[in-house]
Amino acid sequence: MSPGLNTRWLWNLSFKHLISMKAKRAKQEFEKLIRKSGGDVRSLSPAHGLEMMLAFYVSVRFDDVALTAYGDMLLYQWGTYDWGEGESFEFDITRQLILGAGEDEDIFQLSLTFKFQPTVALRQLGDGNRWCRSLEEVEEFRSFIDSSPAMIAVGHATPSNVQLEYDVAG
Repeated sequence: MSPGLNTRWLWNLSFKHLISMKAKRAKQEFEKLIRKSGGDVRSLSPAHGLEMMLAFYVSVRFDDVALTAYGDMLLYQWGTYDWGEGESFEFDITRQLILGAGEDEDIFQLSLTFKFQPTVALRQLGDGNRWCRSLEEVEEFRSFIDSSPAMIAVGHATPSNVQLEYDVAG
């Protein structure tokens, strides 16, 4: 655990207090949650980032997003990629929010991405993803991630870069 970072209260809080807001505030509210825990985005490890995103998913609802019909989901993804800035191994947890009619311009993603220098061992993990489509799937989703080779490899490692982005995905 990072010094000064307290995630236990977040997980407990998430089951006691339900917060409601507009989806456009997702990034600011997630950053506020991280600060309340005593950390900042750059200081998170993948394990702590996952903990934060799960607590945020369980405790925060968006007034303009339908929880049913897959309007509010989590996505875990990993792999070695080069998006034009050099190759890196990425460990990513994303909250996808679908507003309105669900057209491409209505799909937003709050992505927390941890980047690592690629190694032979990290490249051998390949790439993949897993969706969490509802609150009922959170514990199974968490178990999958906790036992995944990517989490085992980088869960408590220090990333070379951490990015938090909130953009239209469609």
